[in-house]
Amino acid sequence: MYQQKTFANGIRFYGEQISNVRTAAVGIWVKAGSATELDSENGLSHFLEHLFFKGTERRSYRQIAQEFDNMGIQSNAYTSKEMTCYYVKSIDSKLSEAVDILADMFCNSTFPEKEIEKERGVILEEIAMSQDTPDDLLMETLSQEFFAGTQLSRTILGPAENIRAFTRQQILDYRSKHYFGENIVVAAVGNFDADRLIAELEEKLSSVPSRGKTNVLAKDTTWQPTAKEFCLQKDIEQAHLAYAFPGPSIGDKDRFAFSIMANLLGGGMSSRLFQKVREELGAAYSVYAYPSMYYRAGTLIVYAGISPEKQKIVEDAVLGELRSLRNAGITAEELENTKTQITAGYIMGQESTSAKMNLLGRNALLFDRIVPETEMLDKVAAVTLEDMQRVIAHSLREDMMCKGLVIPQNK
Repeated sequence: MYQQKTFANGIRFYGEQISNVRTAAVGIWVKAGSATELDSENGLSHFLEHLFFKGTERRSYRQIAQEFDNMGIQSNAYTSKEMTCYYVKSIDSKLSEAVDILADMFCNSTFPEKEIEKERGVILEEIAMSQDTPDDLLMETLSQEFFAGTQLSRTILGPAENIRAFTRQQILDYRSKHYFGENIVVAAVGNFDADRLIAELEEKLSSVPSRGKTNVLAKDTTWQPTAKEFCLQKDIEQAHLAYAFPGPSIGDKDRFAFSIMANLLGGGMSSRLFQKVREELGAAYSVYAYPSMYYRAGTLIVYAGISPEKQKIVEDAVLGELRSLRNAGITAEELENTKTQITAGYIMGQESTSAKMNLLGRNALLFDRIVPETEMLDKVAAVTLEDMQRVIAHSLREDMMCKGLVIPQNK
């Protein structure tokens, strides 16, 4: 059973009651991420996300952690390119307490200078760690290069020089710029009393200001990627290879066919890339493909972790499979089998209240509505071979391909 309500300050609530479970998950979603930042702000969305856990007018950071742990409440937050989410998951009898702490953090965080300095150091370590992790470094650089010239090219963590320079006032100004009612969605899934939860949330979030209109995310209709490649050297033993190809945005009608294509290529053990590169050639332990779709644009990512001496073999095999798919297409049997895989994965993934809350919040924030499970599954089922041919031709273009490598240093 779904519930919807818009609070007086513009915050939109979307809920799904599930009476036969003993948990509930609640998330506060903000339409702010690295792609909504200016270059001078890059990293502020993620920095701010960290700081909401560092103390409020009522609770110190230690008290926040202790209260969550003492009641068995799971809590966390994450920042992506187009949104930030703060969430809790608790047993149903502790939901009011979980919501009280979450709302207190969201509305009453004090951002002490001392904690800002400590968290600045934590984030700089996070950036250093990502630079030392070759597959993370590869994916960050691939995104920057592939989406160059667009808002999607900005990293979520931001450059270290920005993190070192941000002041408390800049952080507060950024919060004021994006954290207002019409730019926020609250999603709840699980066993809860809807009237009680809505009343609690509306009261506890009433201090969030209204602006009268939301931030608008628009599809980028002018950008086109160009063919490019890069190679980075690190003190590592294994080489890491990735490709990026263009794809539809998250609101595009072709997103379902695009997901099917990605799954067919590298979504499981029966996928073309896994069977060719790992099973037939024995040339890689990890090889896969996945779609990344944003409101502005999308991309197909192909990845393989390989021994340096097998780099050429794997590159030829990956490109061979991509060209085969582009030139010969897929069979009706492949299409139906992949639809079944995606449908089963989606249904199994939605048996978690937190997973359902994440999907509900994301859809509500980006599309301003609840997208029913039946609608999603019907659209997957409706994909035709003609749809697949169109999407494959549009996406698997080597004149728009970005290739990236992270390889061992010459010793």
